Amino acid sequence: MNNRTLSAVTLGAFLIALAVGLVIYASTDHGSMIVLWTTMLIFGMLLFALSFMYSGESGKFGPSESSYRMVAGILVAVIGLIGMLYTFTDLSVLILVAIFIIALAAVGITVALINGKKEGH
Repeated sequence: MNNRTLSAVTLGAFLIALAVGLVIYASTDHGSMIVLWTTMLIFGMLLFALSFMYSGESGKFGPSESSYRMVAGILVAVIGLIGMLYTFTDLSVLILVAIFIIALAAVGITVALINGKKEGH
């Protein structure tokens, strides 16, 4: 697929995520932040799923487009999940930060292993 098509699909994924967030906001008595958290969670998951449609070839100056989108999708989804946990549970902020750090480390390790495998090391 060309970049224009993938950009249109990404925009469509964001609009779907936003619409779901608005529906949840309208149908529940939670605050307006639920729109943000839901949108981030769903869009992050969709961005992760769409990452496999991008090129896996890495350039000279950084990760491949596929790896970049995969990491961005996971981190956006994790932030949305942490926001929902903050809204709906009584978890300490320290625990939520620890969850984010664990997710960040897991993503970093996974990408390093994938890139190391591609390079043949």
